[in-house]
Amino acid sequence: MRENNGSIGEALMMFVAGAAIGGLLVALNTPKTGPELREDLKGLGRRAKNKAEDLAEEAGGAWDRLKGKAGEAGEAGAAVKQELEQSSKS
Repeated sequence: MRENNGSIGEALMMFVAGAAIGGLLVALNTPKTGPELREDLKGLGRRAKNKAEDLAEEAGGAWDRLKGKAGEAGEAGAAVKQELEQSSKS
């Protein structure tokens, strides 16, 4: 089985960084005038920012769901513990 040493957030940031670098390389290797290239780079920056915001929002939602599940599991574990303690006293 494979161990997962990284977090989802790290993986998403690496993906965004890779996409930004790839886009920059494409922009720089395309023959364009200075103003066209600057406009393309601005657009690339806006898209990367929007993507990062979307990913952060998704990660926040996933974190909230995980916290909810952990709380439910903790409550269930406490209930089982209480039942075991009561059954061992009888």
